[in-house]
Amino acid sequence: KYSILPALDYNGVMALDIFEGTVNKEKFISFLRNEVAPKLNPYRPYPNQLPRSKVVMDNCQIHHDDEICQIIEVECG
Repeated sequence: KYSILPALDYNGVMALDIFEGTVNKEKFISFLRNEVAPKLNPYRPYPNQLPRSKVVMDNCQIHHDDEICQIIEVECG
């Protein structure tokens, strides 16, 4: 069984991890820190918005984890 962790922007795939096994919190956090966060920009209100300054995730339970929210809100800009 393989799993895919993608991150998309308006140009297409900005980060991708394909691996054998299932996604767990540690894999997801590693993906965010190592593949996604370095490519994000700090949020700025309109009209000074930067590309890749917003993160949208579905309602998967892991996305509501405090550590994951901290990574997105603090480490990603």
